[in-house]
Amino acid sequence: MLTLRTLLQIASSRTIPSFRSAPSRSQSGGDRLTDASRIGYHQSRTQAQEARRQWLQQQWQNRP
Repeated sequence: MLTLRTLLQIASSRTIPSFRSAPSRSQSGGDRLTDASRIGYHQSRTQAQEARRQWLQQQWQNRP
């Protein structure tokens, strides 16, 4: 049986070198995104915003 003597033996966001190294229990399974997927999500979102901006600019220039 394991005996805990101090709070330092319990892993938490303060004791783990990188708090992202262990998933949080409060997050559901779909909420855990890796850094790479976060970057990919924001890149695709930026591309969609730029495409919409260009489309709106073209609509404005071609208005009757």
